[in-house]
Amino acid sequence: MTPMSLTRPLTVGLVLLAVRPAAAQTFSDSSFALAVRLVTEGQGDSARALVRTRLAAIARGDSLYAEGLFAAGLVAAQMDSALAAFRRLSIEYSQSPWADDALLRMAQLSFAARDLATARRSADRVLADYPFSDVRAAAAYWAARVRLEEAQLAEACPLLDQAVQEAGDDVELANRARFYRQRCTGAARTDTAAPVRAPRLTFAVQVTAVGSAAATDDIMRRLAAAGYASRVVFDDGLYKVRVGQYASREQAQQAQADLRRQFGGSPFVVEERR
Repeated sequence: MTPMSLTRPLTVGLVLLAVRPAAAQTFSDSSFALAVRLVTEGQGDSARALVRTRLAAIARGDSLYAEGLFAAGLVAAQMDSALAAFRRLSIEYSQSPWADDALLRMAQLSFAARDLATARRSADRVLADYPFSDVRAAAAYWAARVRLEEAQLAEACPLLDQAVQEAGDDVELANRARFYRQRCTGAARTDTAAPVRAPRLTFAVQVTAVGSAAATDDIMRRLAAAGYASRVVFDDGLYKVRVGQYASREQAQQAQADLRRQFGGSPFVVEERR
């Protein structure tokens, strides 16, 4: 299934999904806290204007800037804007206390948009890079949901177990994980070791590679406006904007030709193993 365009407006359900209750860390800046409250009251335009104004007054190197990017993601009007803010936070401010939560939001929103590859990478990165994060249980849950969608039951079940075990006081999360854990009941386990799954080869089109996360925003907006769901791969110090997860090289080459016709430049086909 092709991921839906990320330019669609965020629904109320997705706005609520992006706000973690109870144990969530609080904003130290009153402007960002007010902005989040405004968007839950239906004053989205005012919330976004407040965040933009406050961010403009903060130096990029200030740790408070990461908090502002997180607030920008929460109050965004469209999925692509939210993802851009969370992505930039997770890359440029990876040591910030907001980075793991930003990755979790990326996983949730990408899953909702049917971009399973981004959802998987984002959730897996929380589990791999943030061993003491308080969102690990939620990350394990969404990592499992992706694998269930991809019919990878052997990988999904341990992640659901982890979500239940680490949920703590989050009874709702534990119950959701237990619900999906029912799919694991009766799963064939005739072998003591699960067979190793061979990497799946897919093809993508790399549109550009730039040196900063901020520089990717314009091309990603243009791609989204044309109906392409793009993503960023950080590799060799570059932010590489890619489109598609095509089953064959021929499909990717067709997309490559279409992208060159619409946007110019020198897009090229790359192989990806998942």
